[in-house]
Amino acid sequence: MVLPTFAETVLSYTSEESEATCDEDDDINADDKRSPRIDFTKWLPGELRTLVFCWLDFRSILICRRVCHGWKEAAEMSAVWRHQFRLRRRWAVKPETPSDIDWHMMFKTRYLLDRRWEHGECVYAYNLDGHEESVYCVQFDDEKIITGSRDRSVRVWDTTTGKQLIALNAASAALADNPVTHSGSVLCLQYDDKMMLTGSSDETVIIWELPAYRAVRQLHDHKGGILDLSFNDRYIATCSKDGMLIIRDRREEGFPLRHIVVACNGSVNSVHIRRSLIATAGVDGIVKVWSADTGKLLMSLHGHSRGLACVTLSPDARTIISGGNDNTIRVWDTKKQNCLFEFAGHESLVRTLHVFGRKVLSGSYDQTLKVWDLDYRKKVMDLQKYHGNWIFSAKMDSKRIVSTSFGAKPVVLDFTRELDQYYVRYISM
Repeated sequence: MVLPTFAETVLSYTSEESEATCDEDDDINADDKRSPRIDFTKWLPGELRTLVFCWLDFRSILICRRVCHGWKEAAEMSAVWRHQFRLRRRWAVKPETPSDIDWHMMFKTRYLLDRRWEHGECVYAYNLDGHEESVYCVQFDDEKIITGSRDRSVRVWDTTTGKQLIALNAASAALADNPVTHSGSVLCLQYDDKMMLTGSSDETVIIWELPAYRAVRQLHDHKGGILDLSFNDRYIATCSKDGMLIIRDRREEGFPLRHIVVACNGSVNSVHIRRSLIATAGVDGIVKVWSADTGKLLMSLHGHSRGLACVTLSPDARTIISGGNDNTIRVWDTKKQNCLFEFAGHESLVRTLHVFGRKVLSGSYDQTLKVWDLDYRKKVMDLQKYHGNWIFSAKMDSKRIVSTSFGAKPVVLDFTRELDQYYVRYISM
């Protein structure tokens, strides 16, 4: 796949425009019979010259690069592109970004990455080959991808190469000092820097110590398969086919039980915690929000016409997004306790949702992945060719989408391939 350059992406020059640029060696083309063109900026103080270029739009800056050597030099100043980068409301860099980074390259990299997301231009797609049966859950970061499967294993993969690094299953448990493993399908997982939790159809949750991937405890709280779990720095929440929501305190040694709640008259299929709010979604089609501090029900949100499969809270906990068997995605306001709007477009059950920035990724039994914009309230991407069966789980960041399905091979969609990875690493969304 041949990709256009940055300038080719944003500009289309005619031959006449190309001929109208100044000579490479002179500020004024002596052979040009038209009015002489004089670089007035070369008489300006350096700071003022920089300021002039800063306040051009970036397309004009790219045109200025073709005028003459002096303008090319001014148009490529890092300060000019730092200003252009910061003018973009949604653009940000990570705190560890070097102060002397080339902002022209930073702008270029982010712009091209955004274009790929806007047009669904996945440059590179690959599978993770290792599981023997359906893969139900996934989470990833820049270094690793972790998946859980019906084959009763949890596997860790290198994000860049797709190579399997670790397999946590009965075989690995037999070699461990503390042989704990799941005896059923691994249906859900979550990790942070210190620990990972996995939930299984064997009705247990295993707590793993990271980065050693050592099983330190197995919880037997539920009387049905663990359908979902979620935790933050304060609480651990799990839900199950038994209709229960169980809340533990992460801050204390041993993670003591805090609340046991009957959350649904049937399976609770999804749970998500942000701050002190816990959202649940079950077969009754009602989104419920609970206080993690007290275990009390705070609100019930009605609107879906059939049972729910997934729910997630925005990072600020002001918005809830839910999806289910009525094929729709609903966006709720936690303050006003009402539905703000809905997304329609899937043709079967909406099985998974993930919020990243102001985007929502959804995966469905219709075998498609879709990305929605919460600000513009519309679909911005429709990915239809990467799965041939029901999609169970999907996550996204600024660089890639990783999704799992009824098939045994998770799919990684990389939007950064062929971009300069030095600058990609500092992009924040």
